[in-house]
Amino acid sequence: MKNKLNLLATVSFLLLFACNTNENNRSAASEQQTGKHKTALKDCNKVHWSHHKGENGPSHWKNLCEGFAACGGKAQSPVNIIIENVSVDNTLMPPVFNYEKSETDIINNGHTVQFNTSGNQTVTLNGKEYKLLQFHYHTLSEHTVNGQHYAGEIHFVHKNSDSDFAVLGVMIEEGEENTFFDKFEDKFPLKEGEYKSDDTFDVMSLLPDNKSYYYYSGSLTTPPCSEVVNWYMFVKPVTASEKQIKKLSEILNDNYRPVQKLNGRKIKLYKK
Repeated sequence: MKNKLNLLATVSFLLLFACNTNENNRSAASEQQTGKHKTALKDCNKVHWSHHKGENGPSHWKNLCEGFAACGGKAQSPVNIIIENVSVDNTLMPPVFNYEKSETDIINNGHTVQFNTSGNQTVTLNGKEYKLLQFHYHTLSEHTVNGQHYAGEIHFVHKNSDSDFAVLGVMIEEGEENTFFDKFEDKFPLKEGEYKSDDTFDVMSLLPDNKSYYYYSGSLTTPPCSEVVNWYMFVKPVTASEKQIKKLSEILNDNYRPVQKLNGRKIKLYKK
């Protein structure tokens, strides 16, 4: 009997040791993989990529650098939103905004005009709080609705953690003059560079009044195309005048990525 107990104790110890070893190995492997990914991204800093056709264009991003491999993934953005295939999800919640008036650095990084916000700008989305990092625009729109582009698209990029981002997308259509663009368009850097604005603005002024949105899981729309983004595409667009849209397009024309396959992903609708 004593020998059996000793045997059981030995087996239990070995199983526990094996479990701990496997867990440590998994943890080490995960850390190693994360380290490799960060190194790969660092090595891609000077890699030239473009929104236009050619050897550096969107169809080649995944091959330009090891850190861009995700650009060939199965959960990429943007996508085409086919309205008849979208279903209402009653578990989705309205966004709760905690945006304040902010100063901004306006940066032309060669791919978009980006506005870096100041202060603690946050939004709560389905129970999670995300901090606003920056917003930028694309012309034409990156997402399409029933196969049709809008004149432009604004992306409000938020972060909860390194593996959890939320992007609020707002379509721009031609119509009434946009007060935000009217205030800042003359200060947009026409070439790569940065402009520090002393003016303040209200981020909410760039959002539609109706906060209904399409939701799906996807990626960043530029390299490294990391598949870490929860997308909230507002159903209703905002407007800008023909003159304003022309000005936006002239700075960086056609800085949009073509739509990507859904690959089985579902697009849900929060309807206000």
